[in-house]
Amino acid sequence: MNTLVRRRWLNVSLLGLVGGLVALVVIEPGRKQATTIPPLLEFTAERIERITVERPGQEQLAFERREDQWWMTAPAQGLANAVLIRPIPRLAEARCAPSYAVAGVDLPRLRLDPPRLRLWLNGREIHFGDTTPTDGQRYLRIGGTVHLCPDRWYPLLTSAAAGFLMKPLENFQKR
Repeated sequence: MNTLVRRRWLNVSLLGLVGGLVALVVIEPGRKQATTIPPLLEFTAERIERITVERPGQEQLAFERREDQWWMTAPAQGLANAVLIRPIPRLAEARCAPSYAVAGVDLPRLRLDPPRLRLWLNGREIHFGDTTPTDGQRYLRIGGTVHLCPDRWYPLLTSAAAGFLMKPLENFQKR
């Protein structure tokens, strides 16, 4: 056999080996398909009509949707600041992993009993606990499950109540 024929067979063999490795990477035999993480609540942000926030040591907040606009109903009344209120209903659609059964978790240690904050979205209660020391995710308890979620909502929900009210336009006019 001449050198040219040997090289062709070597190239064909190497091509077959690379193809087999690619097939292994794509198929990954023995590995289960990743399951999709369900949203925290069974309804979307658009279906939320009422929001209540109980904050120990601070005033309780309450909002309701009226004709596609959010209104603050407690501690003051008026049109809600859309920039601040918009992220809150989106918590219902958040996909947080990992999650744990309440029975296997020390709730007082995670500051979930009593919780640092309570949030109700259309009457569904969510307890906010501490953050994890390693990655800063926050423990959230919904029913019999504790979830680890990004800490986007707690700082917003503990901010000053007055910030949630839309400022009158005359406050922004030139003087």
